[in-house]
Amino acid sequence: MARTIGIFDSGVGGLTILSSIVNEMSDSVEYHYVADSLHAPYGSKSIEELLERSRRITEFLISKGSELIVVACNTATTQVISSLRAEFNIPFVGIEPAVKPAAQLSVSKRIGVIATANTLKSGLFKQTLEVYASGCKTFTRIGEGLVEAIETGELVSIELNDLVRDHVTYFNSNEIDVLVLGCTHYSFVSQLFEKYLDQGTSLVTSNEAVARRVQSVFGTLDSQSGLVRSIHIYSTSEKLLSLKKLIAAENLQVDQVLQVQI
Repeated sequence: MARTIGIFDSGVGGLTILSSIVNEMSDSVEYHYVADSLHAPYGSKSIEELLERSRRITEFLISKGSELIVVACNTATTQVISSLRAEFNIPFVGIEPAVKPAAQLSVSKRIGVIATANTLKSGLFKQTLEVYASGCKTFTRIGEGLVEAIETGELVSIELNDLVRDHVTYFNSNEIDVLVLGCTHYSFVSQLFEKYLDQGTSLVTSNEAVARRVQSVFGTLDSQSGLVRSIHIYSTSEKLLSLKKLIAAENLQVDQVLQVQI
């Protein structure tokens, strides 16, 4: 029997995390991914709303046999993952902005973080800055409009191009040398960020670190089972076409894409 991993995000952003995990893990893994696009974005929701959504999705993923759940959303990680760990007897792996590697990489000690409002105001984010980036000048910005634009699945659009350019202008004006993409959605347009960032400015995400953490927590898999990887994608929105476009953008070979009510 294949080992099973559950993953969820406020929408399509966590597909970038799923892709990194798939590349890290053995073939004998079954993945169940929930895109809660009907309730996106999470960045402006209350903690109570986030916890309610996260509980329902966790219960759904456990019903699919998940042995580990990845909270592939910066906002949900910073706001409710502690409550989920206390409530459910299953390991959770979260995602946090890559502040530590950014601080280590920065030469000028001027770093930028673009994320949702809830992530930037969370206690966990402030603690992360204090622990890992106390020696840096950190410039933060809410990625206004980015999640909604990316959720449409149209990654090549004037609107998205202009949004990214406007956000990057702020960071360039503050002469940062490392920018942290603090929301999984933003990885879909990392090339746009790179296009507009000043030359020599590095871009970092948490994707690879999360994949390595999942591998560590999940343990060594039985690669001799003869089973092949399977990927099942669920969306709470009926707009499956945009979801399928972004699945294709990540080159994910999936078994099914379904709308569900959770």
